Amino acid sequence: MKNTVIFDLDGTITDPAAGITRSINHALVELGHPAHPEADLQKYIGPHLNITFSELMGTSDEDTLARAIELYRERYIPVGYKENRLYDRMREVLFRLCADGSSLCIATTKRQDIAQSVLDFLGIDTFFTQVHGCDLHRTKPDLLRDILSDASLSVQPMVMIGDRDTDFDAATQVGMPSIAVRWGYGTSDELALATALARSPDDLPELIERTAQPMHRLAR
Repeated sequence: MKNTVIFDLDGTITDPAAGITRSINHALVELGHPAHPEADLQKYIGPHLNITFSELMGTSDEDTLARAIELYRERYIPVGYKENRLYDRMREVLFRLCADGSSLCIATTKRQDIAQSVLDFLGIDTFFTQVHGCDLHRTKPDLLRDILSDASLSVQPMVMIGDRDTDFDAATQVGMPSIAVRWGYGTSDELALATALARSPDDLPELIERTAQPMHRLAR
């Protein structure tokens, strides 16, 4: 069946840990804070950057947070995005979904142009009909509503696929089912918020068929 499948990017399609954690540490060190072990920073894969730096630096000062994000991107944009790794079997799954007639979209907290750079670098950009990014001023429910407002996409059964609570909460807010992926960075409590759980990428095509639902109205 043709479905509209909305994917999160980091921790769902790609493993971005090296680029994100190293770029966070670059910003912290430049601002006089100690670097953290990369494993300790993996919990920040998914949230908005202003939330990440607010917690790590213990500040809500907007100018300080803006400077931290600028320094993060100083490393991430030329270097960090190329440290993304496509999860094993993901390319084959994306190909199969497209071959079966589904429309694939991205909804990520990344800035849209940066997300597009990741897809281009990994050679998977042609699989996706639309790429939506939050940056700092929009939320994932906003992105899902944008996709729902496209009649060519919302006419098909829809599902959100991700690895963090923000993905599943966003889907719930707009009345959409969701699939959690076990290979990402969500905790067990976060994954339990989804409608269904995929243990490997090869589980996705069947789970999508079982989980995607018609969206009869645009959720407000």
